[in-house]
Amino acid sequence: MRSTTSILDKIFVKRFYLENVGFFLILFYLFFGTVNGANLISYHHALIRGFISSTGFLLIVLGIWTAYAIKCMWFVMKTLHSPGYDFLFSTMGSIPHGERKWHWVRIQTEIYLPVLIYSAVSIFIAVAEHRYIPAAIIAVVNILHCVWPLWLYERKIWKPDTIFFTGYIQQWINKHFIKPPVLFFIYELLTNFPMRIISTKLASTGVLWLTFLLLSRDQAFDLRGLQLGVICCALLHMQLMIHHRAFDDTYLSFMENLPIPLWKIYARLTGIYVLLFLPEILMIIVNAAHATSAVGIATVLITGISLMMVFRCLLYFPKMNTEIHIRYTLSISFVTLFMILAHYEWLAILLLQLAAATLFFSRYRKYEAYIDPDL
Repeated sequence: MRSTTSILDKIFVKRFYLENVGFFLILFYLFFGTVNGANLISYHHALIRGFISSTGFLLIVLGIWTAYAIKCMWFVMKTLHSPGYDFLFSTMGSIPHGERKWHWVRIQTEIYLPVLIYSAVSIFIAVAEHRYIPAAIIAVVNILHCVWPLWLYERKIWKPDTIFFTGYIQQWINKHFIKPPVLFFIYELLTNFPMRIISTKLASTGVLWLTFLLLSRDQAFDLRGLQLGVICCALLHMQLMIHHRAFDDTYLSFMENLPIPLWKIYARLTGIYVLLFLPEILMIIVNAAHATSAVGIATVLITGISLMMVFRCLLYFPKMNTEIHIRYTLSISFVTLFMILAHYEWLAILLLQLAAATLFFSRYRKYEAYIDPDL
């Protein structure tokens, strides 16, 4: 029989990293993929020295770490609120108070671990350079980030019906607006999972900002560099696609039996990802309009949306879990990238569109939600 620790790790820690694998891939790209390997250590050393020696820079870094701590907290809270995890209330409630708090601290620490590792290196460098105040501030802030969510977790365990800020927003929207089907999933993200979509959008626009920054250093604007950034943005949205399938399985399974033509359902699915990609679309148009043609911009945008459609349609295979999905999406992304580098952009778009349409029209009516027996 598995221990409580291993069960909680599978429910919270493992799921957190699997669902946010796109986020961590982009983070890895930003911190390591954009830096020359020979200068990697010196780059991060200079970055750390920069924020431990500047109050403003340090506040920005602490703000980013706080946002990540909130993301971790939000994931735990939403897991407690998710269908199928109701047993956690009675299970955690039956654990002795001290042991339960230890479990909460351990869960929060393990999903906050990437920041803890980087902050530990920062503290070491700050102490080595005799900057004890920044070192103490970093240590205190990170300890608090591992401790303060405990109050919310305990409150949720003993008051499961507690409505937080987004709950009031949701009630107001439900009272005043009637949503078309294309907005169902986006509404779900904005009201029930705001940190998930906000963190995805911030990371995605951050990748595009860095892409435009790097492209601006070259004399000639290379459209292929922008397409690489768009591919990274599409990969970053994988966590939203996994959630989209779960949302459809839980709340919209009845729509499969409605007399709606498949082409309308496919058009609605396309509309969902066009709307999700709208901030990136506007950012690309504003920043690339002066450097390339309208056809070039259209090529980039259609490539990104086509990739997202293929990634989503792959999930119409019921046993397509997160790990298998990552393998396929990365493989498709690499093939698309090589075709773009060889100047076969429109052929890549055509193949992506054919793949997405084929997967959708052949799998949609046959799809049934699959429940993993190990969960």
